[in-house]
Amino acid sequence: MASLREEQVARRAGIMVRLQSIVILLLLVWLSEEYNNNQYLQGWAAKYLGGLGFLLGGGLAVVYAGMLTVVYLSAPVTTANRSEEEKEEIVVVVPETRRRNA
Repeated sequence: MASLREEQVARRAGIMVRLQSIVILLLLVWLSEEYNNNQYLQGWAAKYLGGLGFLLGGGLAVVYAGMLTVVYLSAPVTTANRSEEEKEEIVVVVPETRRRNA
């Protein structure tokens, strides 16, 4: 039962990570559109960000979209993709702690 619960938690966490990634990408696209159409934002970026203002013109959104593409379209690491040495299960032994009567 515990492994089923852990799988459900892991699946939900994976869904949340993907959802948050899409939201971040949409916010970056919105920011780049706002930068391209707002001369005041362009002036502010030129004044305070200096040479990094070009990233607001869409460069940052493109880089982030590329990273998401590489991460989500790469083959998942499964036991079938691993070598025999990596398939061996690692066992962690934790010594028992004894309570002292004080």
